[in-house]
Amino acid sequence: MRPTENIEKLIKNIDIDTNAKIDEEVLGDVVKAFEKSKVKKISAIEQNIWRIIMKSRITKLAAAAVMIAGTIIGLHWFGDGSPAYGITEALELWKNAETVHIKGWKFLHTGDDTQLQKFPFDIWFDKRNGHFKHWRPISPFGVYTTETPRYNLTVSDGQYIMDTSGYINMDASGYINSDDNSAPPLVMFTKLSPFQQRLRIRTMNPFPAYMANLNQVKGFTKVGREQIKNKTVDIWEGVITSAGPFFIKKKIWLSPETGEIVRIFTWRNAEENSIRWVALSDADTIEYDVVPPANCFNTDPPAGHKQINTKETVVERELADGSPDAKFHSCIGFTLKDGSVIYGWHANRNPEESQANLFTDLEPGGPLPNLPAQVVGLKPWPSQENVILAGRHLTFTRKKGKFYEWGIYVPDEKAPERNTFGGYKVISKYNFGPRPFFDGRPNLLGQEQELIINSEQEFDIWVRGAMAELSDDGKAPESITYKNVLQLAEKIRNSFDK
Repeated sequence: MRPTENIEKLIKNIDIDTNAKIDEEVLGDVVKAFEKSKVKKISAIEQNIWRIIMKSRITKLAAAAVMIAGTIIGLHWFGDGSPAYGITEALELWKNAETVHIKGWKFLHTGDDTQLQKFPFDIWFDKRNGHFKHWRPISPFGVYTTETPRYNLTVSDGQYIMDTSGYINMDASGYINSDDNSAPPLVMFTKLSPFQQRLRIRTMNPFPAYMANLNQVKGFTKVGREQIKNKTVDIWEGVITSAGPFFIKKKIWLSPETGEIVRIFTWRNAEENSIRWVALSDADTIEYDVVPPANCFNTDPPAGHKQINTKETVVERELADGSPDAKFHSCIGFTLKDGSVIYGWHANRNPEESQANLFTDLEPGGPLPNLPAQVVGLKPWPSQENVILAGRHLTFTRKKGKFYEWGIYVPDEKAPERNTFGGYKVISKYNFGPRPFFDGRPNLLGQEQELIINSEQEFDIWVRGAMAELSDDGKAPESITYKNVLQLAEKIRNSFDK
């Protein structure tokens, strides 16, 4: 029985002489007050209920009954006078914070992952303005070969992203020589369009992508309680299996009173299917809604760095997941509420040749254009379900001579819940020889390049906004509406049954 039903039953069973209409009104107000005040402290709850009672003609006996009921249910809701936040509520608070500051330690090794050394990192997020700052050691697979690892600084002021690539040099063939620490550190700028600035604010999340969806932490359990930084905190622990072949284990310390996460320790399994855990990081300081230090998001190049480009010479970044020079690459993906996916991509082996003839006589829901490479399907990954999202043509856009295919990918059977897998494995088909694209190919559509769309308003802002971003006229095709796309997906889905 729900707490509100307990209140109603208790009050209705009291033998008092009152006006029935007034009693019903008062009871309704009390129940509403209780429902509204679940997340408030007990003093505020008592004041709210007493204010309603004292303004009515209910008797003192009924008032006492209400408070007795409040005491009974208080054992569950009120506890020590504070709401009892769990892991999912805490993540929601984190998600809604305006600024988040995280600092702590990264664990690296020199080839033997049983001998770990820790090095500091510092991260700032300002989600209101799309600003961020990452300062962290970089080394492939957590391995470093010199006395101290290289450090990377990435800062965004909202419009420009400044990235220092550490002590990296390019050899004569243009490949990165990561062992040459004698070369000056490099600085490269990226410029974001207004749409991409809004998109970054929308997708900015201090958690890794595999924890962006709060439902993915449903396997976490509370394993203890302790004092940390003058706070009594609960300790939650769990394993995230949707991050890929390497599982991630996290221990999270959070305040049940405020919902603040105050520390996160992260491990990964040593190798695929291993049960041995290797420490990755210890975020031992986490702060919410604090004012960043002055010049925190300053994008002036640090002294002693060699600039690859400048803010004045940088070309605005294309909406893509890789190099703007890649001949076959992803742009962005959107998962709709019915499980279908809209996925934008580009493929042209010879950029100097126009593809206009390949985009004629195409029909929504029909075959994809006969491009040198095609994304013919998507597959939830990693996932046990044998589900394929088959690709069909939806529409296309053109910008500066480049054509972008927007495919619609519909599952051939009921797709697993989006929070049970990390991304979509891209299934490609190459029409001119075996894998002729050597400068990057789409492989995985992860949550960092994907948005979940649940409403017509979100569709207009993000799906149509992305298509307008990749159009010469700055407009999305008129026929691409939320209603039309869902109807087309349903039509494609029904064709699978025939």
